[in-house]
Amino acid sequence: MATKDIFLLTRPPHSERTALCLRLMGRCGDPVLYLAGDGVYNLLDEALMGEWPGRIMACKEDLEARGVQAGEGVAVPEDFYQLLVEEMMAEGSRIYSF
Repeated sequence: MATKDIFLLTRPPHSERTALCLRLMGRCGDPVLYLAGDGVYNLLDEALMGEWPGRIMACKEDLEARGVQAGEGVAVPEDFYQLLVEEMMAEGSRIYSF
């Protein structure tokens, strides 16, 4: 069974935690990035977002609250937190939170 690496990022761009998250994601085969809270501001940094090596999911409520558009290639599920929990609970998942 393949390991799924799940990253929950709630920090804005240019924070040390965001930089660490990006470095760790670069070492994973097929990471999934969940953006919530101030983490959705990372979608505004096109250069940074071009470096993410896996799927990107953004919280609809946090996007709306901050006036941020998801853009191409970013999924905005209606059930963001339910999906996050289901993926976190799946066998073989590794979870990283920043």
